[in-house]
Amino acid sequence: MKLYKILSTAALGLSLGLTFASCADDNDSNPVLHMPDSFTLNTPALAGNAYDLKNTTDSIAFTWSQPDYGGMPLVTNYKLQYVVSKDGSEVVTDADGKLKFADNVEVKEYDEGKTKCEYKLGPADVDLLLLRELGVSSAADVPEKVNVYYRLSAQTTSTPKVYSNIVKLTYVPYYQRMEVADPVTWYLIGGCFGEGGWGDNLMTGLLPLYLTGDSYDEDNGYGTVSWTGYLPAGVEFKLRGSLTDNWEKQIGQGASFGEFVLNDGGAANISAKANGVYTISIDTKQVAMGNASGISITKTDDATTYNQVYLNGSFNGWGDGVAMTPVNSTVGVNNHDWYTRIHLPAATELKFQANNWAMEIGTKYDETPSCKSGYYGVGVKSGGGNISIKSEADYLVIVNDITGAFRFIKE
Repeated sequence: MKLYKILSTAALGLSLGLTFASCADDNDSNPVLHMPDSFTLNTPALAGNAYDLKNTTDSIAFTWSQPDYGGMPLVTNYKLQYVVSKDGSEVVTDADGKLKFADNVEVKEYDEGKTKCEYKLGPADVDLLLLRELGVSSAADVPEKVNVYYRLSAQTTSTPKVYSNIVKLTYVPYYQRMEVADPVTWYLIGGCFGEGGWGDNLMTGLLPLYLTGDSYDEDNGYGTVSWTGYLPAGVEFKLRGSLTDNWEKQIGQGASFGEFVLNDGGAANISAKANGVYTISIDTKQVAMGNASGISITKTDDATTYNQVYLNGSFNGWGDGVAMTPVNSTVGVNNHDWYTRIHLPAATELKFQANNWAMEIGTKYDETPSCKSGYYGVGVKSGGGNISIKSEADYLVIVNDITGAFRFIKE
């Protein structure tokens, strides 16, 4: 054990005032700081069992004995450290039979320090930490049990850091969503979309499909996306699964129109045999699994074409609407998708309309469905309530005047 001598202020004044005291007498009266090799982290009462984190209501409490600094009342800052075990190699036993962390293990610690000898962890917070550390992304990936090894560090302003013993706790984790995944999106590109030049820019070159229905799998982003619009006969196009993957994910035409090939750069471009309005639908989970049967294209009834669609709302006092830009500007293509870029304040309410409100698109939702990148939904044509946008942001707003589907994408 290391020993450090510290002359306190009181002792210093005494030694100056009593000059007749011998050196030996003075040294005997000085407090001596002991630098401990370790200190005791107590084993929680339930440490012999597994904590069922989903059904544990009380905090998981750690307590410890203050390091022995020779009786000196030093203010000590404690931090709780941990290692989540993946294969059991994170700890080893030393010559004294005590646990210690293996040399190559990264020991992490909670940011919050304590000056009292107690640290509490919420069960839900522990669970989230385990899911992050283990890379769990779905309920199927949650392990049955997880061991976590804890220790404390202690440090004062005048002493180096010292560590406690290691305590093992076993947890039964459960799945909870850490972050809502953005919906998986596919993009239309080709001679009949945007400017028709197969460009890489959103809206002028590529059109994102709309989410079908009112929800998707928020754990992994999978769902159904679709588009309904006009396809001229013989004009070629494809679908891309990303704006940045250099065409790694793509959909081309198979042996004939209505058949599809996945991720093959040599596949033919898709081309309708007859003019008309078509609906393209993609089950993004099936496609991600390599199943082209998750893609369909069907011809539907013709639809009314509008010369202009407007965005009206509380952002300008329901005044003159913002004229939206037609997505498809190529000759011979009837446009049914519109977009604008606009800054919307918080708690905005709005609608889409055309022909002086003869056609309007409102909402059926009490609360507009949202994701990390913005808002989405399928509106109600010729009626419905105001579409509510809660968050202030710059948005790319897209709407389809046939289905009423819309997206508000944060930029």
